[in-house]
Amino acid sequence: MSPTLLEIVVAIILVIVLWQIGVIIAPGVLRWLGRLGQDVNNAADQALTGDNNPAEQTQEQHSKEHRNGTHR
Repeated sequence: MSPTLLEIVVAIILVIVLWQIGVIIAPGVLRWLGRLGQDVNNAADQALTGDNNPAEQTQEQHSKEHRNGTHR
């Protein structure tokens, strides 16, 4: 079976419409990926510089565990 002229025209129109949708959506997606990359870089910088003190975190976890209603 060979494609008819109508099928070829519909395929071309679909390609054009999908191309236009991609052109409209692409800047937003690229901005989102850029922000995501910046967030990952910021988190890595915080982890490498040691901004979070592990001793303080464990103390907070212990105090939360004793206040959760299961211990008296």
